[in-house]
Amino acid sequence: MMVASPKKFTLLHDMNMPIRDALRGVVNLADATEDMLEPASKLLPEPLRSRFHSAMQAFEQAGKRLLHAPIDMERISDAAQFARGIALDKTGVSAAASVIVFAWEHLNQSRVDHRHLISENIVADRLSRLQPDGGKTGFDLAASLFLDLLQSSAIGGMPGVTLGIKREEETEVDLALMAIAVWLASKRADTLEEEEKLLDLSMALVRALQSEAETAFKSHAALAHFLDETSSHL
Repeated sequence: MMVASPKKFTLLHDMNMPIRDALRGVVNLADATEDMLEPASKLLPEPLRSRFHSAMQAFEQAGKRLLHAPIDMERISDAAQFARGIALDKTGVSAAASVIVFAWEHLNQSRVDHRHLISENIVADRLSRLQPDGGKTGFDLAASLFLDLLQSSAIGGMPGVTLGIKREEETEVDLALMAIAVWLASKRADTLEEEEKLLDLSMALVRALQSEAETAFKSHAALAHFLDETSSHL
């Protein structure tokens, strides 16, 4: 399995990740605020009502343009290699963290019914503290990586402060993280658009195998086997 290493570098000097984390909070706050203020906005006369909605939408879109790290095919490939125990260096950590967050946000917008945030900074910090024990690579290493993320504070209502995940929402969070793990373990596509479709297929496949997926998260060996078997079907 993978063990924590206090000697590994930290990413506190990289301010892009914390800034993107903050923007994710801002964007989700904008979404929530508009939902909560919708009844009150109906009491506003025109043109104040239209101005209110325009301001909220502009606020939301400005944040969305800035909150994502640049994602391309090379970065996805680097992240997949990191998850298999190849290139466990600073570049690999950065690529894996940004791609995992990219995948989470994609599923959050298209396939998963929840508002849980993910912290790129915490994900990167967790990855930077992990190193292979006993020379494990491939699905064994990927299983250890995602089990560690599942048990961390990287995902939640306020990542790093409080998980804020209700019991009835835990399965959704687990399945989304599993879908990302299966996606990264699968054979790479040729274009970014195809990678996104592959990620969607991974989510659909994991949902179809929900019972097996929930069981797989209970042990390292079971998760490694599940990733091996499921990723081959993509």
